[in-house]
Amino acid sequence: MDVPRMLATMALELEQDGDPSSMLERVSQYARLALGADDAGIMRIHTRSRVETPAATTPRVDQAHQLQVTFDEGPCLDAITGRATYHADDTATDPRWPRWGPAAAEIGIHSALGVRLATKARGYGSLNIYADRPSAFTQADAEVAELLAAHATAAFAAADRAAGLQTALDSRTIIGQAQGILMQKFDIDSDAAFEFLRRISQHENQKLIEVAEAVVVQRDANARPMK
Repeated sequence: MDVPRMLATMALELEQDGDPSSMLERVSQYARLALGADDAGIMRIHTRSRVETPAATTPRVDQAHQLQVTFDEGPCLDAITGRATYHADDTATDPRWPRWGPAAAEIGIHSALGVRLATKARGYGSLNIYADRPSAFTQADAEVAELLAAHATAAFAAADRAAGLQTALDSRTIIGQAQGILMQKFDIDSDAAFEFLRRISQHENQKLIEVAEAVVVQRDANARPMK
């Protein structure tokens, strides 16, 4: 398999995709193909006891992830909090994960690679690749997995930026609505309306967006017809 060509094709597809969710699915599928694996997926960590699987080639990936939460051990969790990459040749006998390893073997996973997904500023989770046979992955495979993880990290970063921009846009919209309500009610200009919201925010020790939302909700409640 021409791995460099595959990686180049994947990079172009990710660039054209633009949807972070499907980008992560693509990375998982390409990881499985590039390494000749049986499964691959993404672990997103909220706390060490709560993770999610936003992309996976089969439901077994999430099962393997949740077993790591259950036993509080495993290469995918360790990739997030320890070294960047963890490689298990035989899950059933690997002494690093004495409880997760045998449980993973019971669901057919005998080799595993866990690679951290992180920028310099933030960690996101791990890219995890599984095989049904022992000793399935080489050091060269681990290096390919790290390249794939870089693409997955870019997808996470794009998702975060999009969410942040949407939140900022929504906040500006609500604050603008609240200003309009106050301008009409008190016959004041937009600057005075904003200053009114700001003073209430400081006095009530609430975020500005929360004060604005309360103004809009109150206006909507007053506008409803009585039954």
